[in-house]
Amino acid sequence: MRLLWGLLWAFGLFASSLQKPRLLLFSPSVVNLGVPLSVGVQLQDARQGEVVTGFVFLRNPSHNNDRCSPKKAFTLTSQQDFVHLSLQVPQSDAKSCGLFGLRRSPEVQLVAQSPWLRDVLAKETDTQGVNLLFASRRGHFFVQTDQPVYNPGQRVQYRVFALDQKMRPSKDSLLVTVENSRGLRVRKKEVRDPSSIFQDSFLIPDISEPGTWRISAQFSDSLEANSSTKFEVKKYVLPNFEVKITPRKPYILVTSNHLGEIQVDIEARYIYGKPVQGVAYVRFGLLDEDGTKNFLRGLETQLKLKDGKSHVSLSRVELEGALQKLRLSVPDLQGLRLYTSAAVIESPGGEIEEAELTSWHFVPSAFSLDLSNTKRHLVPGAPFLLQALVREASGPPAPDVPVKVSVTLSGSVPKVPEIVQNTDRMGQVNMAINIPWGTTRLQLLVSAGSLYPAVARLEVRAPPSGSSGFLSIERPDPRAPRVQETVTLNLRSVGLSRATFPYYYYMVLSRGEIVSVGRERRQELTSVSVFVDHHLAPAFYFVAFYYHKGQPVANSLRVDVEAGACEGKLELRLDGTKDYRNGDSAKLQLLTDSEALVALGAVDTALYAVGSRTHKPLDMAKVFEVMNSYNLGCGPGGGDSAPQVFRAVGLAFSDGDLWTPVRETLSCPKEEKARKKRSVDFQKAVSEKLGQFASPEAKRCCQDGLTRLPMVRSCEQRAARVLQPACREPFLSCCQFAESLRKKSRAESPGGLGRAMEVLQEEELLEEDMILVRSFFPENWLWRVLRVDRSETLTVWLPDSMTTWEIHGVSLSQSKGLCVATPARLRVFREFHLHVRLPASIRRFEQLELRPVLYNYLEENLTMSVHIAPVEGLCLAGGGGLAQQVHVPAGSARPVPFFVVPTAATAVSLKVVARGTTLVGDAVSKVLQIEKEGAIHQEELVYELNPLDHRARTLEIPGNSDPNMIPEGESSSFVRVTASNPLETLGSEGALSPGGIASHLRLPTGCGEQTMTLLAPTLAASRYLDRTEQWSKLPPETKDRAVDLIQKGYMRIQEYRKSDGSYAAWLSRESSTWLTAFVLKVLSLAQDQVGGSPEKLQETASWLLGMQQADGSFHDPCPVIHRDMQGGLVGSDETVALTAFVVIALQHGLNAFQDQSAEALKQRVKASILKADSYLGGKASAGLLGAHAAAITAYALTLTKAPQDLQDVAHNNLMVMAQEIGDNRYWGSVTTSQSNVVSPTLAPLSPTDPMPQAPALWIETTAYGLLHLLLREGKAELADQVANWLMHQASFHGGFRSTQDTVMAMDALSAYWIASHTTENKELNVTLSAMGRRGFKSHILQLDSRQVQGLEEELQFSLSSKISVKVGGNSKGTLKVLRTYHVLDMTNTTCQDLRIEVTVMGYVEYTRQANADYEEDYEYDEFLAGDDPGAPLRPVMPLQLFEGRRNRRRREAPKVAEEQEPRVQYTVCIWREGKMRLSGMAIADITLLSGFSALSADLEKLTSLSDRYVSHFETQGPHVLLYFDSVPTSRECVGFGAMQEVAVGLVQPASAVVYDYYSPERRCSVFYGAPEKSKLLSTLCSGDVCQCAEGKCPRQRRALERGLQDEDRYRMKFACYHPRVEYGFQVRVLREDSRAAFRLFETKIIQVLHFTKDAKAAADQTRNFLVRDSCRLHLEPGREYLIMGLDGITSDLKGDPQYLLDSKSWIEEMPSERLCRSTRQRAACAQLNDFIQEYSTLGCQV
Repeated sequence: MRLLWGLLWAFGLFASSLQKPRLLLFSPSVVNLGVPLSVGVQLQDARQGEVVTGFVFLRNPSHNNDRCSPKKAFTLTSQQDFVHLSLQVPQSDAKSCGLFGLRRSPEVQLVAQSPWLRDVLAKETDTQGVNLLFASRRGHFFVQTDQPVYNPGQRVQYRVFALDQKMRPSKDSLLVTVENSRGLRVRKKEVRDPSSIFQDSFLIPDISEPGTWRISAQFSDSLEANSSTKFEVKKYVLPNFEVKITPRKPYILVTSNHLGEIQVDIEARYIYGKPVQGVAYVRFGLLDEDGTKNFLRGLETQLKLKDGKSHVSLSRVELEGALQKLRLSVPDLQGLRLYTSAAVIESPGGEIEEAELTSWHFVPSAFSLDLSNTKRHLVPGAPFLLQALVREASGPPAPDVPVKVSVTLSGSVPKVPEIVQNTDRMGQVNMAINIPWGTTRLQLLVSAGSLYPAVARLEVRAPPSGSSGFLSIERPDPRAPRVQETVTLNLRSVGLSRATFPYYYYMVLSRGEIVSVGRERRQELTSVSVFVDHHLAPAFYFVAFYYHKGQPVANSLRVDVEAGACEGKLELRLDGTKDYRNGDSAKLQLLTDSEALVALGAVDTALYAVGSRTHKPLDMAKVFEVMNSYNLGCGPGGGDSAPQVFRAVGLAFSDGDLWTPVRETLSCPKEEKARKKRSVDFQKAVSEKLGQFASPEAKRCCQDGLTRLPMVRSCEQRAARVLQPACREPFLSCCQFAESLRKKSRAESPGGLGRAMEVLQEEELLEEDMILVRSFFPENWLWRVLRVDRSETLTVWLPDSMTTWEIHGVSLSQSKGLCVATPARLRVFREFHLHVRLPASIRRFEQLELRPVLYNYLEENLTMSVHIAPVEGLCLAGGGGLAQQVHVPAGSARPVPFFVVPTAATAVSLKVVARGTTLVGDAVSKVLQIEKEGAIHQEELVYELNPLDHRARTLEIPGNSDPNMIPEGESSSFVRVTASNPLETLGSEGALSPGGIASHLRLPTGCGEQTMTLLAPTLAASRYLDRTEQWSKLPPETKDRAVDLIQKGYMRIQEYRKSDGSYAAWLSRESSTWLTAFVLKVLSLAQDQVGGSPEKLQETASWLLGMQQADGSFHDPCPVIHRDMQGGLVGSDETVALTAFVVIALQHGLNAFQDQSAEALKQRVKASILKADSYLGGKASAGLLGAHAAAITAYALTLTKAPQDLQDVAHNNLMVMAQEIGDNRYWGSVTTSQSNVVSPTLAPLSPTDPMPQAPALWIETTAYGLLHLLLREGKAELADQVANWLMHQASFHGGFRSTQDTVMAMDALSAYWIASHTTENKELNVTLSAMGRRGFKSHILQLDSRQVQGLEEELQFSLSSKISVKVGGNSKGTLKVLRTYHVLDMTNTTCQDLRIEVTVMGYVEYTRQANADYEEDYEYDEFLAGDDPGAPLRPVMPLQLFEGRRNRRRREAPKVAEEQEPRVQYTVCIWREGKMRLSGMAIADITLLSGFSALSADLEKLTSLSDRYVSHFETQGPHVLLYFDSVPTSRECVGFGAMQEVAVGLVQPASAVVYDYYSPERRCSVFYGAPEKSKLLSTLCSGDVCQCAEGKCPRQRRALERGLQDEDRYRMKFACYHPRVEYGFQVRVLREDSRAAFRLFETKIIQVLHFTKDAKAAADQTRNFLVRDSCRLHLEPGREYLIMGLDGITSDLKGDPQYLLDSKSWIEEMPSERLCRSTRQRAACAQLNDFIQEYSTLGCQV
């Protein structure tokens, strides 16, 4: 009995302890920096009349319990037992309490402090707390770009909308960052915008790899990026029409004995909405989960489009037949996708567009089941709500689908009847299942659909039973509520025989906040109503609890809100039914419900066809997604215990005995789903071959070997070029394998369609499918922000594109927050319009065929009158304005041919006009760029102006008359005079000019080193102007331009960064020590301007340390340059120079080691520098270094403050090599050097002679010498002399020879100018005088250093004019002359040592040769016939025609589909003579023949495969630039195809040049022409167009042949009156020669009749006569002619004048003696002889 009483007493004591008062703490489990934290404090089970007071606050338990927020007081009583408070962690408190210093997951503690806890509850302390996760994120950001996809080189415009936690505008400072496709941060900008809408733009580097870029925004005082948007970067051009593939069913049902129907619709529509007429080519394949594509051969089909539509069906028999070839059966298809590709060629113009469908799944059921909204915990004795979402297999909700549920219960009633219910319109079904008391487990088998249903299983368990019962939350209406509706929830306690608690307590949570709290008195069924406002969208959690016997009992429920609209209102209204025309105005109405800023943007919907579907514009779904990211709850609600329930909804809870553990991350734990990965063995030859290699690298090498080149090479030759030995073996094996397959294919294939499909298969297997489409007109517009007060009507003018525009609008209101409008669509269309295509450029007197295409979408036939408006400089039919009548049937298109011959070298506006009998018509105006014949030639002269030297106060610049100059070509001498002021070099024409110095180098910028020219000189200029405070002397926008240039350079160089911090010259190459050091040096100096990450620079420095050798030197595993640095006595100094270069970079890189955490690495860098200094000092002490190595070594030792004895030795060695000429000092090649650099003239013969221009290496060496002297001696006489020499080596436009010399010279000069800066005024007075066309002219220039506009002047003179110069003042200056003109032939080059050869042949002739050499055919050999690329073709099948076009670049305007465009094959060969040595990289610049564009796919193969032939390529208008790592001593040839975009006749020769990149003066330039007997050389024009084109041509007089008598003395009238000639010769033709676009006739003078300028003309002398190639005049060698005309402006090599024969020339063949003896011609001959006698003796008697 005692034991029983003891147990009863103990139980009573325990029960009373459970009933003791408690203090409950609630808050969200995450506290965000600077955001109010809602806190709930509740007094539970308090005695009647009890009062509790205290404070709540936040503290850091890991930092001396420092308080992180102000204290908030609370008072609780037994009647008012719940309070809702707000705390906040300000930025200052977060720092002071040490939250930012926490290295692990930062935690903060919510604390309630009250004496009641100690005095009443007898706790040891007066505090009670719970730990929360601290996050620095806050607010909401929405980032919007003006396009979803961009081309490399395009400008991105973007906006950032900044809002606080309440979705209201925030004016706090923002940090915006941009990441490239490889995740590297390339731009960082801190901004503050009072409007809360920040707008900016940046340029994507043109070398960017395709991929996804990201723009992120965060508050400047937050550590975590809060929001971002992505956009795609890829090479594209806008499509003219879009192809859509739509399956009849979005899935294909497949089981062991069933295969669903396979039917697909193909639709093609122009972007402006009209259907396309043409042919569709459809192919099918299989895709596995990895995206591997395998074509189903035999299922290809071609269909005719009707009203832009067509339909394809596949039967089970057809599919099974194709599967058998892959050794597959129908059941194997489950889990795969049916790939469908459709290519459409439009009939009117032959343009091609493609589309593909990759989401057509083979599925075992038509539906999918989602039970994620169903709770995982049941309440015994209460209804259990099953919530299922049924989707179609393709994704959208499936309405009205029967859902059957089989229920199995644990306990006495194991099974209940099946429940069947159909889904609602949203595909949802909600079933209440009654659960008996005592049930502990519920098993559900759910199926959706009747035939081949989707099946899901779910097991739900009850929480552990307890004496406190369970809490059930029931929803009478389970549908998702809308905003402004009320949700009713019923609360019921289950399992309590006698409930003793008085109240249910509840909270509503949304977006990480406790929105509301409350309590309801317990009843039999307690109802709670929750009003749904915008703060609860898009979802909220309802959590309720009670305390029974001291134990909390809780449950929760997630309620999804149907949130379709924003809190405010924004509508964009247009007349959507109206079709607009290009150039029209449209009324755009903007409607809001409060004053707001409205940001607009219009985008061409064609971009959505180009870009990935994942990059969508900003919409309200994205807004709600971002808002919902603050929701802390996970799952549908419920839990095994009260703490689990609280934790699942994102609440932190503590009652003193129980508490929730601290949250680990912001995100919810992801469910691990088992994923069955299917891979299909297709047993195909190529797949098998690839499968032989395990590593991705080997597979890539094999893939490259399988790929065919655009030129003939054996597999052995190709493999020899593969650098990595591990790659060479798989490459060779796969190449030989592919070659044998092609031979076998050729032997088995009869050609025709089968052959075309074989090619198609191979191309797709190798994934070389590059689809490029046309581009024309703006891609977006209307990018603006305006203030709207409820209503605003905007008048917008529409661009010229015929397309559908989508106008987007986003409003930002102080009272309603952010709202994204439904986009308004606006179609711009003309029922009748025309399309015109022009070439990039054309040369004078080439013949162009224009083919405007007329589109008629009206319901009536049209007869149109089409003409080209007259324009000066073009020969047109009828002089222009002569119309062609064209019949265009309704709903069709017709091309109209016109022939045009340009006669003026200029940009002309070409206008095509089409008019009908009614008001129908259209006109298109485009600019045709007309170039001069030949190639442009430039030369520079530099004179030093020194008024302090009396000998140099006057000088003369001789005129120039190059015998190679083209007659009638414009030629000028540009003269620039500058004072000796650094602002000229750095200002509007120098490093801070719009394109920087890099834009003046006339060099490409494709590789990593060249990219630095965008950054380094501008950085040096900015440093000088910052240090000397002279920005105000330059235009106001110069500072912004400098920042922009530096940012562009930084973004561009990041494209070459590797993940380990190193850099490579090319994206696909191994890293280079030299380039990595170069980048480290420059970016270390640019940290403030570019906002770069110090950690990234530390990674770069760490990588460099790994390149150091045991002796202290550095080595380069993949050198960027291979300069000949020989000097001194021992040969190569390359290792010394590289080591010094890296040391300099590491020394500058120490700036990035400011953080204490990087101290260990910093010490390693310093130790590395000391070790390298020791190595350099030893080499310098040996005294055997060449000039370049000596200069960079001396600078490195001085910069790093090496031991003084080492510095002295290096300095003395360097100064011994210095060469001094007057006031100038420089370093070139020393006497004992083995350098091959040709030494220029050391000095001008007198102060008035031009300064000799030194090679690039001399300039770089001297720059290092100047930097060394400035560090060692400051601005002293030696530094003055060196700087003076450097300044006079700059080119006309401010740069130097190449990249490195320019970068180093600018670096050295800016340092010199900082050291020598003075405020003293300098004046330079210069007078220039010359004879002009209108007589003597004189210019007086007064340059004053105080007037920024007077620092420089530029003038233009005639090329042949002699210029006299007088100099005065007290300042030195520079006079630079730039002579520019076009030349007939490439002369004065180094083609004796460096060689280039370009040949062009018809593609068929090329493939014949390729077949003979390669013993295999190329993919196009079945398509073309004849050697002439313009020749008529034999008929081809449409699929063949498609294949012949699919890899070419799509054109802007269409062409007749039946015509195959001419394709030619380019072969470019380069080599050098064995004695000549280059600095390394060479660039071949090929100007394409007019009308042609290179095939990008061919050029990509030359650069991207393992057997790389070219390091890089660029296309710039008509130019193709090929980068070669080196030039071999034997011929190295590469090839690529080119397609003629526009028909051009009489194609003139084009130029090609190869040059040493680091010494551009070493070059070889040549002309090359079109294939012989090609249609490209034939005449296209006819009739009056030809007559107009020949209007300037000379015509041969045939008076004697026609028996004409000279009764009117027409010869004398021509000679003396009109046009009155300036020379008259009787000559004998010696020979004929071709010169560019001219023919040259060398003649011997028989008799001089008259001369003006040609005073030396005499019998037996030779004179040259030129005539254009486009003229029909032909002079026979050996025959004599009477030639009279006007003097020429050019001279031959001997300095004698040469003459252009044109319409003002008289050419008459002299008759033979035999002919003159005939009776018929005797009188005419006598008259001719009389004229010659009289004119030669008396001349003109007027």
